[in-house]
Amino acid sequence: MNVEKKIMVFNSVDPCQKFMFEGDIIERVQTFNYLGILFETTPNLDSAVEHLVVVSRRSLFALNRRYVELRIMDVKLRCDLFNTLVLSTASYTYEIWVDSKKIEAIEVVYRGFLKSLLRVRKTTSTSIVLAEFGKFPFEHFARGQTLLYYNHVSTVTKDYILGKAWEAQLAMLIAGKKCWAGSIEKWLLQNQPQEVAGFSASGSITVGNDTSACSNSCAPSGDY
Repeated sequence: MNVEKKIMVFNSVDPCQKFMFEGDIIERVQTFNYLGILFETTPNLDSAVEHLVVVSRRSLFALNRRYVELRIMDVKLRCDLFNTLVLSTASYTYEIWVDSKKIEAIEVVYRGFLKSLLRVRKTTSTSIVLAEFGKFPFEHFARGQTLLYYNHVSTVTKDYILGKAWEAQLAMLIAGKKCWAGSIEKWLLQNQPQEVAGFSASGSITVGNDTSACSNSCAPSGDY
């Protein structure tokens, strides 16, 4: 429930159940936008990610118009603006909802932007486009940052809310219930160690003998 006296119930067995607060019936809603994340009564964030993608596409459309109006031709400046105004929206809270299927929706926006900069066809090989910019797929960055967040959460004491949330995740994991911590551990088990070991605590990616700062820059000197 929020201060607007609206309530959303997750996995309710009684969709007609009513709730009272200070003598008034609280409006029950099926969706609720909280800090930019669209929640639904279902126990997943599929709709939230779809909403982020839609918003980011609108932002990209508006940004492309500004490029033309202001005659912005510099590639690095275009990339910086894209990261700040579009990618930051599309990847909002990805540490929580990250998985390959959801990330692919973000990858489409990301790849489309890079291809538009090169003025190549949509069917152009993604590998060629990424190589031209010296990039990795966005998933590399998202997975690395998610693992860093996972490590951080696991070390927070129970005196803090985040620490209590971690304890709840462990309880669900032990009980065999679907949870965030379980999805991270499942991904770790399914992937080869070298794919995970490429990320360091400083947020950098190691490829062979080359270590580059893992940043959000789309400029040719960027890393993902």
